[in-house]
Amino acid sequence: MAEGLIQGRIDESEVDKMRQRIGYPNPTVRHGFMKDPWNITATQESFRRFAICNGDDNPLFTDADYARNSRWGGPIAPLTYEWSTGVKRHRVVPPDVDKITRTSLKGVQLFHSGGENFYYKPIREGTKLYVAKWVDDVQLKPSKFAGKSVIVTNGKSWWDDDDTVHVNGVEWYIHAERQKSENREKEPLKLASYTDEQLAEIEAGYDAEYRRGADTLYIEDVKVGDVLPTMIKGPLTVTDQINNYMGAGWLDYGNPPYRLAYENRKKLRGFYIKNEYGAWDTLQRIHWDKELAAEVGVPSSYDIGPMRELWLGHYLNNYAGDDAWVYRLRFEFRAFNFVGDTTWISGTVTDVRVDDVLGPLIEVAMKGVSQRGQENIRGTATILVASRKTGLAVLPASPKPTKYRS
Repeated sequence: MAEGLIQGRIDESEVDKMRQRIGYPNPTVRHGFMKDPWNITATQESFRRFAICNGDDNPLFTDADYARNSRWGGPIAPLTYEWSTGVKRHRVVPPDVDKITRTSLKGVQLFHSGGENFYYKPIREGTKLYVAKWVDDVQLKPSKFAGKSVIVTNGKSWWDDDDTVHVNGVEWYIHAERQKSENREKEPLKLASYTDEQLAEIEAGYDAEYRRGADTLYIEDVKVGDVLPTMIKGPLTVTDQINNYMGAGWLDYGNPPYRLAYENRKKLRGFYIKNEYGAWDTLQRIHWDKELAAEVGVPSSYDIGPMRELWLGHYLNNYAGDDAWVYRLRFEFRAFNFVGDTTWISGTVTDVRVDDVLGPLIEVAMKGVSQRGQENIRGTATILVASRKTGLAVLPASPKPTKYRS
């Protein structure tokens, strides 16, 4: 199973190489043969697919007629849709810098650990977005999981043909040395197992899922300490992960089939290893292949981090309703979310105020807890809301495009 799996090591020279990439794209988050995004131009159909494949049937995103009768006057994208779009305009790495740094942390396992997004404008039908990503910060840290790890902060930005920025943010990645899971001194993972009664409880939670919709959220009706409705996601299946890829695409790496997989392997040789049949296959299958997950030091297959980011986006859209605007979303992946796990997402209002720049807003804190009582995601958000005194929430001003673009 591990044939072809590169076993890199973390040392000061590797960390220094990555620091030389500050302002330029991260060489460990590569794009291979497929250079175009899943959605080159935004369409209502892509909004619908993205939402449905995240378990979200909100008519604001799935029904064009409903969206046309909303405050937006037409279809808009769900929160976090930006993952599926953006023609790449990353800053070009000078050849001399690239020669030294392109192998930074090669063969070191990469884990997406969180990030923070700022949303300035809805993505509408016909919008073509461009994206740039770059290394923003590099920190060497000790790790209980791997002994030694590197935390890399990557900046990111999406803008349109008019240079109007729609989304800015950062992503955090942990780079950890690969070790077989049996070599780690820890209690064995207790994989999920459910009784009929427990499944019935989960299904009752699905039946009770809250969606505000056209019922406008007013600041006058919110107070600190208010508890948000609970949302359930799970038990997580491989089918759920397939749906995620159907809606959002393969995200950064791209995993095309057949001849295109061969072409992709030419660009990303370290991202392909041999499977149980002796054939080349993507390393990303750690998310559905338990044996391979164990080879890189994880006790079972698990989700990709952005899935839980998408969950928080769904949760916030349901709570905020059609008329509010989610301005900021911060998310931290606190533990692995293994196949079979169920996550209960809850939230609390932590602040209610009228900001001098942003206007009426509320701050919320969120967390997701698995069936084993383990917190696997934590988040905070800023939601711009209506006021009975001043009317509907006003969109924030867009900043200038990043200097770290081509």
